[in-house]
Amino acid sequence: MIQRSYEKSKYGNLYLVPTPIGNLDDITIRAKNILNECDIIYAEDSRETLKLLKLLNINKKVESCHKYSEMIHKDKIISILKEGKNIAYVTDRGTPLISDPGNVIVDYAIENNINVIALPGPNALLPAINMSGISNQRFLFYGFLNKKKTYAKKELIDLKEIKHTLIFYEAPHRIKDTLSLMLEVLGNRKIALVREISKLYEEIIRDNIENVIKLCDNIKGEIVIIVQGSTNIDDNNNYEEMINELISSGYTKRDAIREIAERYNISKNKLYNEFK
Repeated sequence: MIQRSYEKSKYGNLYLVPTPIGNLDDITIRAKNILNECDIIYAEDSRETLKLLKLLNINKKVESCHKYSEMIHKDKIISILKEGKNIAYVTDRGTPLISDPGNVIVDYAIENNINVIALPGPNALLPAINMSGISNQRFLFYGFLNKKKTYAKKELIDLKEIKHTLIFYEAPHRIKDTLSLMLEVLGNRKIALVREISKLYEEIIRDNIENVIKLCDNIKGEIVIIVQGSTNIDDNNNYEEMINELISSGYTKRDAIREIAERYNISKNKLYNEFK
């Protein structure tokens, strides 16, 4: 059955509300309004959310719903929505569902013809890639690798030939092992390690994987890893033809090579050497 979310519904709306990952000023006016106007808030951690609501001067009922209890709470949540009440769902920090809980509730809401409305707002991956100095033209957000090394290694092998920039989340106690595994599987690529985004001790480390590993012994805070995509030239893509087409359209050879390098996340130097 085709679902069209703008059609008027007799049910309430399920709002996915992003919350600040650090600086409280990152909360949006719309997010504050939804949290204030909804009938009930479901939260990954009700204690953390109550702290935020207190700072925002919002007095609202908050129920807990984390990744281990979504299946337990989903029927109750749908029942509330079918009564015509509006629910806001928040996680501890950032945007729900993005390496955070909420997928079960959202899927079940959609199955029951509930309007799901996701608000724009704070997240870690976009600021991180924009600060990284690594191509943001095309990127793949992967999130957390598997905690087990053998599975994580297989995941990286599957990602090895992707030319788009790769984005990962990682915890500080695993960062050195993860970077060591990336060095083994992906090679010594250019990376940016971004931590504590929007907080007092926000830091960006830009270098190759081998050098960044040396700085990770005492690193703290939530971490985003931005990894340069594969720079292997793919024989299946006729880059020379693409470059010549751009030159024919008015590009200089230098600018044409730069454009193709950014478009396909390829090393400019490799293209220069290939098409002298």
